[in-house]
Amino acid sequence: MKQHAAVAQAAVVVSEDDEGRRKRLVAYVVSAPHAPGQARELRGFLKKRLPEYMLPSVFVFLDALPLTPSGKVNRRALPAPESCDARATEEYSAPRTPVEEILTEIWAEVLKLSRVGVDDNFFESGGHSLLATQLMSRVRQVFRIELPLRRLFERPTPAELAESIEAEMRAGATVAAPPVEPVERVGALPLSFAQQRLWFLDKLEPGSPFYNLPAALRLEGALDEMGLEQSLSEIVRRHEVLRTNFQVVDGEPKQVVAPRRQRSVSPG
Repeated sequence: MKQHAAVAQAAVVVSEDDEGRRKRLVAYVVSAPHAPGQARELRGFLKKRLPEYMLPSVFVFLDALPLTPSGKVNRRALPAPESCDARATEEYSAPRTPVEEILTEIWAEVLKLSRVGVDDNFFESGGHSLLATQLMSRVRQVFRIELPLRRLFERPTPAELAESIEAEMRAGATVAAPPVEPVERVGALPLSFAQQRLWFLDKLEPGSPFYNLPAALRLEGALDEMGLEQSLSEIVRRHEVLRTNFQVVDGEPKQVVAPRRQRSVSPG
C-alpha cells in the first residue's frame, strides 16, 4: 500500500467485533501531503496486486499513526473503525428514494458502519457471503419481496438493488404465505429458499464450518444404550429433515428424503 503515491504511512490489522465472531482486515492510512487518498482508489490499487482475502475491508484515514516510545506502530492505540468515520474521504451519495434510504440503513447495520452511500459496494465495504445472507434476509423481511442471493452479487450497491426491489414492487411480486399442503416425499424435491442460500454459500466457500453448531453433553449415571439408540432413531424417523440430503439432478440441486425406517420394537 505504501507504494501508492497518496499514502505516506499505513498499517493493517485484524479487527474483531465485540462477540469475536467476525474478523476483518482494517487498513489505517496517513495520506501523503497534498494528496488525500480515497478508499475506493486504494482498494482498486491493491486489488491488482493482492489476492481477495488479503484486501482490507475498511480503510481508516488518520492524521498520524500512534507510535510506541521505540517508534513502532502502537497497534493497541489504533482507534476502532466504528469509533471514527472510516469512510470520511469517500464521495458520499445520499439516498434519493425511500427504498434507497431503507437499504442504506440495512447496509450500515449489517456492516456496522456509521454511514453508507447509495453507490457503496457491499463487498468492497467489508461484506462477505455470510453477511450477504443476513442482508438479503432483512430485505425480504422489510420489503416482503423474495430476491435470490445472487442478485446482491450482481447488484451490490443500494442504488442498484433498489432498482430491482422497485421493479418487483411495481410488478406486485410481494411475498405471500402459500397454503400448507402435503407433498409426496417421492423422488427429488426442489430446495427451499433457505436451502438454496446454503447450497450457494457452500459452492462459494466449500467446506465452510460457519453453519456448524457444535455442542458437547455430559451424561451422568447409568446409560441405557438401547433406550438412547431407540430415542435417537425415533427422532430421525419423525423428522424428515434429518433424513434429507442434497443431490444434483440434471444440473440442479435437489433434496432427497430417505424413507422412514420401521419403528424398532424393544425385546420383550
